[in-house]
Amino acid sequence: MHSVRPQGRRRFRPGALAAVAAASLLMGVVGPAAPAQAAEITDGLALWYKLDATSGTVAADASGNGRNGTVNGTANWSGTGEGLTFNGSSTYIKVPDNIMSGMNSITVSMDVQIDATQTTPYFIYGFGNTTNGNGNGYLFTTGDSFRTAITSGGFTTEQNTRTSAALQRSVWKHVTYTQTGNTGVLYQDGVEVARNTSVTTTPGSIGSGITTANYIGKSVYNSDKLFKGKIRDFRVYNRALAPGEVVELSGNTTGIAKVTHPALKIDAIVDDANSKVTLPVTEGTDLTALAPQFTLVSGASISPASGTPRDFTKPLTYEVTGSDGQKRTWTVEALVMRSPVLPGLTADPNIVRFGDTYYMYPTTDGFAGWSGTQFKAYSSKDLVHWQDHGVILDLGPDVSWADTRAWAPTMAEKNGKYYFYYSADTNIGVAVSDSPTGPFSDPLGKPLIARGAYTGQMIDPAVFTDDDGKQYLYWGNGRAYVVPLNDDMVSFDASKVTNITPSGYNEGTFVIKRNGTYYFMWSENDTRDENYRVAYATGSSPTGPWTKRGVILEKDLALGIKGPGHHSVVHVPNTDDWYIAYHRFAIPGGDGTHRETTIDKLEFDSGGLIKKVVPTLSSIDPIPTLPTNTTRSLQSVNFPGRYVAVRSDSLGYLDPVTSSSTTAVKQSATFTVVPGLAEPTCYSFRDSSGRYLRHKDYRIRFDASNGTATFNKDATYCARPGSATGSVSLESYNYPGRYLRHYNYELRIDPYQDNATFRADSSFKAVSPWA
Repeated sequence: MHSVRPQGRRRFRPGALAAVAAASLLMGVVGPAAPAQAAEITDGLALWYKLDATSGTVAADASGNGRNGTVNGTANWSGTGEGLTFNGSSTYIKVPDNIMSGMNSITVSMDVQIDATQTTPYFIYGFGNTTNGNGNGYLFTTGDSFRTAITSGGFTTEQNTRTSAALQRSVWKHVTYTQTGNTGVLYQDGVEVARNTSVTTTPGSIGSGITTANYIGKSVYNSDKLFKGKIRDFRVYNRALAPGEVVELSGNTTGIAKVTHPALKIDAIVDDANSKVTLPVTEGTDLTALAPQFTLVSGASISPASGTPRDFTKPLTYEVTGSDGQKRTWTVEALVMRSPVLPGLTADPNIVRFGDTYYMYPTTDGFAGWSGTQFKAYSSKDLVHWQDHGVILDLGPDVSWADTRAWAPTMAEKNGKYYFYYSADTNIGVAVSDSPTGPFSDPLGKPLIARGAYTGQMIDPAVFTDDDGKQYLYWGNGRAYVVPLNDDMVSFDASKVTNITPSGYNEGTFVIKRNGTYYFMWSENDTRDENYRVAYATGSSPTGPWTKRGVILEKDLALGIKGPGHHSVVHVPNTDDWYIAYHRFAIPGGDGTHRETTIDKLEFDSGGLIKKVVPTLSSIDPIPTLPTNTTRSLQSVNFPGRYVAVRSDSLGYLDPVTSSSTTAVKQSATFTVVPGLAEPTCYSFRDSSGRYLRHKDYRIRFDASNGTATFNKDATYCARPGSATGSVSLESYNYPGRYLRHYNYELRIDPYQDNATFRADSSFKAVSPWA
């Protein structure tokens, strides 16, 4: 669900995160060694410090508003376009009081070069107030992680527009923040890198317009570090600059600031670093005649011309010529965006199949501190079109021991009952229902796993059902645990809890089995981090030991995909098709509490390892729907003229219904007939109560036309009508390897449970209604 969190949800104050070692992948175009000619965008200028002096202690205001700043400490002026050097120990600029007074919108823009030795926490600039040494209402930008925050109080109420990578050091970077209405946008080298559409604090409301701690190179927190590096061309506007203006300020003369078209589902994604634009369009859009409009720097041109209809069934190229004569070729691609697959903000999706229907159980997202209280269910026949079944569990009225932080559920079925495991206020609970869509009730009246029961957080449950029907509960944050569930599904033997924490583990365990191999998957890093991702290991049992294999799902910034993780996987029966459901930051403007759910394909290589998942905006095409159950009366011809239901017990027979040995019981019943996927006349059977009748004590050998086929325990085998002719014998043998010959069985297959059950007779053949 979320990354390692201190108890009580205490957040670190601004800038207190450790420095990110790797350079930002959002670096865009490396800033110039010397400034481009200053763009003459003067409308709304409230302050403009060019910082091009050669000496003195005055930061001259070139806006004409007379807001000169005072340089404190050592003032190292370059006078050669390198701006003012801040030594990290004494240098900062005091900006006049009340700089943001009356501003409902703002732009703060500058060129900045962060020294490689800069220590954290630090502000590049901070405008606001300080009370008793702590910030009390402020606007600031920092480079570690690269973000801008505004708040009317202290760090606990910050509203962040953030990336989660560091701003690259030792090179010039152009940084701009704009805010208007409820939207804050952070730019790097003229390209948008973060957006927050839920900003409620305006610059002018801070201190009711009174701000006395306005600094460049200094934090409003007295204990923070001073800025070390260089700054030039520092500007404040009393309006939010348009994207084209931001690109112009950055000196990126051949950049594309924005692309518009009525069919766009979200804003076009501009990848300046790779000169690529992605146009995510709505379903039903005709790609053969799209005419996108391009926003460029003043004086630049594009060829073909903006608004020219073109066939976008494949990527196309455009050439941008800047006002300075520089040229750049851009690739522009249109794609149909079918994600997110669930409406609104959701996260931590658990996808599961029951019968002919797929179900999804996510966290309801969008709440500060992940403080949601309700769980919803969705169902689909094709993994694309999802029906909302509404709230199935509400912590307030439905759970007596918790009423907040409803996270990361999972669902399992046993004997016709559905068990819903969930996180609630960092405990794990369980609820039960007769339906996968509820209503659910709390059978325990207390957590199944209480907060503090083990090291780490008691969150993120997941259930894996093995081929023998045994079910295992996994959970954890910071530590990964597994335990076999008791048959009642609401208890376990605590002595059997196993710590299976691999390196890099954070949370979000999920386990599957394929071709005898167990795959243990989890999420790494913090869910608020764009580097949140999925890794996995393989093993020979549900509890390990595990061999770590690597990362299989991670961000793709070229598509605006950040923080993909906390996943689940579903298998389409009678195929080798697998799909992965996961959350990512909402596009655009998402973060660790504003996430959305999508689905992509998961594939294996020839050696059984998981291929790297390709995260997409398109998601998947609808899959074939599973067949709907129908009920028929089952007839068969058996050699001795009687029905026998038996199980191997040493060399004798055991009736699975009466448990009496060496008993042949004549049976007649109405069975549910479930058409299989690979062969429409392949059936599985349930008894009249809806229960699957399974025999798991056998390996079976089927001999037809003097050929033999051996099937391992629980292997899927489908007896198709007409496939067996003449004399057909069926043999089985038990675990000690002794052969037992059974003549009075007919073969049954359960394709939805992926196991083989059977009764057979000595002359098995197609008869009505199988014919």
